Amino acid sequence: MSGKTRILIVTDSPVLPSGLAETTRLLFEALLDRYPEVYELHQVALFHCYAVTTPRWPVYPTEAGRTADGQVCFAPDDRYGQKTFPKIAERLRPDLVFGFGEPHRLLHLCRPRSQRPWRLVLYVNFDGLPVPPGFAPGLAQADLLVTKSEFARQVLLHSVPGVVAEKCHFLYSPADTRRFAPPTESERSELRRELFPPWVPGDAFVLGWIGRNQWRKQVWLLYKVIHYLRTGQYLVCRGCGQITLLDWDPLRRCVADPALLAHETPPDYVAGSCRHCRSREVEAATPLRDVFLWTHMPEEPGEDWPARWLEAQFDVQRDRDVYYTPGHGLKAALAPDDIPTLYRLWDCMLFLSGGEGFGLPAWEAMCAGLPVIYTQYSSHAEFLGRAEAGLPVSGVLQPESKTGIWRMVADVGQAIAAVRRLYFDAALRRYLGENGRRFVSQFTPELQTERWHRLLGEVLQR
Repeated sequence: MSGKTRILIVTDSPVLPSGLAETTRLLFEALLDRYPEVYELHQVALFHCYAVTTPRWPVYPTEAGRTADGQVCFAPDDRYGQKTFPKIAERLRPDLVFGFGEPHRLLHLCRPRSQRPWRLVLYVNFDGLPVPPGFAPGLAQADLLVTKSEFARQVLLHSVPGVVAEKCHFLYSPADTRRFAPPTESERSELRRELFPPWVPGDAFVLGWIGRNQWRKQVWLLYKVIHYLRTGQYLVCRGCGQITLLDWDPLRRCVADPALLAHETPPDYVAGSCRHCRSREVEAATPLRDVFLWTHMPEEPGEDWPARWLEAQFDVQRDRDVYYTPGHGLKAALAPDDIPTLYRLWDCMLFLSGGEGFGLPAWEAMCAGLPVIYTQYSSHAEFLGRAEAGLPVSGVLQPESKTGIWRMVADVGQAIAAVRRLYFDAALRRYLGENGRRFVSQFTPELQTERWHRLLGEVLQR
């Protein structure tokens, strides 16, 4: 025996381009660097495929096969390690099992303390209420429950009977401020000359998005926002500063000439008043033709908002209004060292997600000194708001059909107003970016590792 504390991690494979994998790499690589003689790491690796990096500890992939067309197919009964974990745990006999992810992925790890020789630590994602009642008995068995935000901790304490506050903490993801560093103006200009497509001018105002195409992410809003910004089909009130959208009619957009629709005006405008404050100081918006949307979003089977449909519905075109990271896909993701380049190219991040367990892209944007326009709900709103690192957008809360979990559908007019504020105010962009960078400096991998080291030590001594 080495005498080291043996930890068996159960989460996304550390080779993947996912947020869970990135957080796992940051946390445990820093732990190994800081305490090489204290910890020995192993991992049951979920969804082990499409590697973008090399793991620094042994990984044990869950069972997988191939479909008739050669696609990777993970065994349903081992999707979250239900079969692989018991085998590896029996062989390794870890001192501590560290499960990381959504609660339903971790329930198979949960059993009473009397029925397991290891300590159980769960780093759990919650992105809204309600928490399914079936989660409670399992989660309460953990020796330590850690969420990724105070918002998520309150969701957990509110929803899971038997979980006491003393064994429930929250810790933000490590902030990689070294890799995600703000560029100088000259560096940014050079990157734009090198990487911008020829149809995007070097002084363009670029809105960035990183994420999957899921219902929870509400990516359709990005296409609606960029449509209005580039066409100017909205009104601006000089009194309250709010936006009045010209009526959106999907049927008429399909049958009418968009150029004709651009000249239509709503009744309130004809009457000379703002729909929000009834001020008569309204004016037609000028199209912002130098504003573009850059999405780093793989097209994948079963996506909830097919990008081609969204382009047609909102009359936007790729390689005119919207740019997609070249070659990006599930099998062709950027390596971790290449991701920071995206943030250095953009002017702000448009993060209108309906709910996040954490929101790693927004966190990385803060590391890179990039302001964020964000929905004022769930974990990402918590740290962005505390840092004053962006402009919040409110909206309507709506439950998901499959889970009933509440998500926010952002108000498009508010999002447009927020983009305009940043577009016309470079000083505000710098101020918000600097705030974000200053805030995340409190949560570097080195600092978060010390906090985890202390918590893990307390658990092992119980």
